[in-house]
Amino acid sequence: MEKFVSKNGVSVKAHKGDAMTLLAMSLDESITENFTGFSILVKPPERFAFYLFNRFCYEDDILKKSKIDPAKVNRYSSKYAPIQKFRWVHTPATNHNINDWIFGEYRYEITPRYMIDDVLQPLDKSLTITIPFEISPYKKGNFQIGFTRGFVESQAYSRHFGLNNKTRPNTTDLIFDIQQKSGPTDKDKKANPALADYTFEDQFRWMGWQARECIVEMLDEILNDPALSVDVFAFDLNEPLICATLVKLAIDGRARIILDNSPEHAKPAAMETKFDVLFRENEKTTNSLVRGHFKSLSHSKVFIQKRKGRPEKVLTGSTNFSTNGLYINANHVLVFKDKKIAELYSSVFENSFGQALMNKFRDSSYGTTEFKFSGRNLPKTLIRFSPHPKAIAEDFFALISQRILKAKTDVLFAIMKDNSQSSILDAVMEQVQSDKVFTYGITDTIGDKTKIYLYKPDSKRGVRVAGKPGQFILPPPFEKESSIPGISIHHKFVVVDFKGKDPVVYCGSSNLAFGPEQKNGDNLIQIRDKDAVTAFAVEAIRLVDHFHFRNAQFIEQQSAKDKEPVLKPVFLRASKDKKWVEAYYDKNDLLYMERTLLIK
Repeated sequence: MEKFVSKNGVSVKAHKGDAMTLLAMSLDESITENFTGFSILVKPPERFAFYLFNRFCYEDDILKKSKIDPAKVNRYSSKYAPIQKFRWVHTPATNHNINDWIFGEYRYEITPRYMIDDVLQPLDKSLTITIPFEISPYKKGNFQIGFTRGFVESQAYSRHFGLNNKTRPNTTDLIFDIQQKSGPTDKDKKANPALADYTFEDQFRWMGWQARECIVEMLDEILNDPALSVDVFAFDLNEPLICATLVKLAIDGRARIILDNSPEHAKPAAMETKFDVLFRENEKTTNSLVRGHFKSLSHSKVFIQKRKGRPEKVLTGSTNFSTNGLYINANHVLVFKDKKIAELYSSVFENSFGQALMNKFRDSSYGTTEFKFSGRNLPKTLIRFSPHPKAIAEDFFALISQRILKAKTDVLFAIMKDNSQSSILDAVMEQVQSDKVFTYGITDTIGDKTKIYLYKPDSKRGVRVAGKPGQFILPPPFEKESSIPGISIHHKFVVVDFKGKDPVVYCGSSNLAFGPEQKNGDNLIQIRDKDAVTAFAVEAIRLVDHFHFRNAQFIEQQSAKDKEPVLKPVFLRASKDKKWVEAYYDKNDLLYMERTLLIK
């Protein structure tokens, strides 16, 4: 869903994501003289209006000249610290009421601001764009998308939870009370006495965001209706609420599970082994849990909901059913409330339920066929199940690669590991380095810093950043952030032409690598639906926005070798700095491509 409003040379387009909004702004070039950014007022339903917070503010002398007293107002409010970008992703409950979010129609008031001789001029309401827009979890017909929030390494997380990045009370207990106090730690409390006590549940709801909501909703439905049961594909499995619910269902004979037993998961001390023992001790029906793997891994993450044995609903995606998967990683889930799709996943489950079946899955019809669905309130969807024979993988890898290389408007992506052998990943990288289309993406870790591509002025080359750039130092006014204890970007999705005529997203559990597609049990999903593709595009932009700055600091620190660099405080640009605005109107600059693409 999109909404466009324009008046007096100011234009705004709102794009709907999953429980978030991408606001794209533009000005006629004739009114850019002395422009210094956008103030954004947000009025949630049934709550007080507030200005979005900026990450930066003006220096003290500008505030003094502008008669802005930091003792009386928040200097980071975009009313006093306009956002110096032509877009912004707004996610509710980032700074206010973090676990008391509200959905419905929000009203945005976006006003371009001007600065003359380092004096911020008053709001000019004649230039204010008012745009009402619904913020809600992504649900369209019988299809739903949910993203985790992640962002352990963020200013918002640190403000709410300090530097406590633990998602478990210890490394031994599989199931624990999530209502128990998790923090703040004594060290955090000493550094910030204002930090309130919080539980694991508080952390989990904030970090797990809509992906967790989708999972909890589905499990609660099954648990509370005796006619319902669930079949599960699990790779990592240690999230306490999920594990406890599956054990309760085992007691009633309403759960069957295929649980990966690749070397790390098969160890006696592994959480998956502990779950195996607990499940078997409680199962009503014997042999309801199978340990196994395909040629390499049983890598899918799937719930198949059944009513009296008849499949009716599926949850799938990239999200492992673990504390890392939901609360540390950036991930997605997809929910299809459709009997035909549920029957397909159920058949795949039945044809994988046992090591002998897994061994011959690759050459079965499920490993050699692509399954297409549309209508019935569904997006146009194509699903592939692996492992595949080599020839099958070669064919569809070529198709996807060519679709990426022939993109007309944009390529956006979030991929855990993008340096595996893969024509798909090669195609993404080729687009990043070219200037054909707007290319913007993130991968988890890039060991070679030369492969980090930050925004480059006077160039249309794409951006490719890392979700874990390494040890870095944030300059003032940023506070210290918690480190990421594991994988940051666990997504595996590529968006092509979300602003074009034929938008598509490739997503699911597949790592998009050629070897694993012939060895792992996975599902790769192709969706052709403008609204669904837009939701993934907004997610990619959200992640790149967050980590781009941190990547820049990483590069600066690495150049200092053994000596820790001294970083100067970062402030908003003053009157004399006009280059940042000019870049958005330079046809040879990526920012021009961004502005014109998002507003059209």
